Amino acid sequence: MPKYEPPKQVETSNKLLDEREARADANEQREKRKIAARSRSRRTNAKLLFSDERNNPALGVTNSMTPTVANRNPYDTEKRYT
Repeated sequence: MPKYEPPKQVETSNKLLDEREARADANEQREKRKIAARSRSRRTNAKLLFSDERNNPALGVTNSMTPTVANRNPYDTEKRYT
């Protein structure tokens, strides 16, 4: 009785499945590293928010996109333009 040999397609599909699993494992490890780095930065940066190294630690994080000097008092009755 001849020995059973699986067709060639089975070998190639197993090889492709192994490659796909390796890529999925690599992506999962990358995502775990991202999450760990994000949580680590939150822990360290939270300490820096109120550190004495900042100009005014009580302000926390400021938005650098909006100027802080241009804020005007809404209760100011003086005319701004002449």
